[in-house]
Amino acid sequence: MSRFLNPYLQLVLTVAFITGGEVFLKRGASATPPGTADWLGSVALGSHFVWIGIAFLCGSAITWVFVLRAMPLYLAFTLCSAVHVTIPVCCWLFLGEAINIGRWTGIALVIAGIWIIARPASQVEERV
Repeated sequence: MSRFLNPYLQLVLTVAFITGGEVFLKRGASATPPGTADWLGSVALGSHFVWIGIAFLCGSAITWVFVLRAMPLYLAFTLCSAVHVTIPVCCWLFLGEAINIGRWTGIALVIAGIWIIARPASQVEERV
């Protein structure tokens, strides 16, 4: 199997694409002048950030299919919940959004949950 087709690499790419896509969509939506938004949000389609975000999300769909072909859904979906860590942190770093103590606590709980679920799965893979 090619290293590129490694399901864990594909999972990391999926999380990165989703995170990037959401950050670009937020940037594009924020660039829309106030009072010009319609109920569908189609005004934001004029922003190149929105189109970059859409492209990233399309990339995440492609890598997600590779992940699902190689690992159980319960594991893939749990590991993909890393987006609940990466998106707030990237919004904090790149968009200047604040993260309060409650959110940081939630981020820590998500990391702990991923570790709890992933650890037994990694031990099974080591035995195989």
